[in-house]
Amino acid sequence: MLEVAAARCAQYGDRYELRHARFEDELPPCNAVVASLALHHVPTHDEKRELYRSIFSALEPGGLVCVADALTYDEGPEYDRMLEDLFAHMGRHGISAEEAAAHFAQWAEEDFYVSLPDELSLLRDAGFPRPDCFWREGAGAVYGAFTNAKH
Repeated sequence: MLEVAAARCAQYGDRYELRHARFEDELPPCNAVVASLALHHVPTHDEKRELYRSIFSALEPGGLVCVADALTYDEGPEYDRMLEDLFAHMGRHGISAEEAAAHFAQWAEEDFYVSLPDELSLLRDAGFPRPDCFWREGAGAVYGAFTNAKH
């Protein structure tokens, strides 16, 4: 993924930096942090809140955290709808419902899905003043927040 990102960002010269790191690693000062299909691997609300605090601390004033991930409640009609949408998407790519269910069961061993209201609350708890959802379709969402111009 880093090789693809490097190729896509090459046109921006030295305005970006790619790093191979762990969620727990300290971030350097930056203007933006972007995560795509990654943060559902942070296993608890407390760990995710601490990660968002670390991101908030690393961001320059006016900086942005932008996250694209799968979000859902852990049960109820929203959860059922997410699975239905996910299985339909996988079916369009040749994966049967049985295979999709097996994949999802395997992923459940390491994935920790959070609802959108909970994600926005975790960002707020970490210091971001106005977290928001920028786009949503089914379980997929892009959300995040800016720091204040001064923080």
